[in-house]
Amino acid sequence: MTHPLTTPPLRYRLRAALTHLRGTGPGVDPATGSVESTLVVAALHEARHHSRSVTLRTRGGHLMPRLSVDTVHARHASLATDSGEAVLVPLRFIESVQQQRPTTDGEQGQL
Repeated sequence: MTHPLTTPPLRYRLRAALTHLRGTGPGVDPATGSVESTLVVAALHEARHHSRSVTLRTRGGHLMPRLSVDTVHARHASLATDSGEAVLVPLRFIESVQQQRPTTDGEQGQL
């Protein structure tokens, strides 16, 4: 079976799809039209759904521990600290999200 010269080989299409899923390349999410990481958005939605606290690591290397997720929009997330302060973080600044779960002694442990 031959492919036209305009169709890239399968390995290039797979690499582009994986890059898009990881959110490390210029891929655009077809649902929201944004370039933010699909995995970060999914983790934030999951934490909000299960009412879990999260720790964010920003692209600058800063840690933001024990935040609760209020809402997740197409380009930013609304979060709250333990003391109730509102935090608005653009999704493009978030490198990773780590959910925390309650432990038996009432403290927050990391998943």
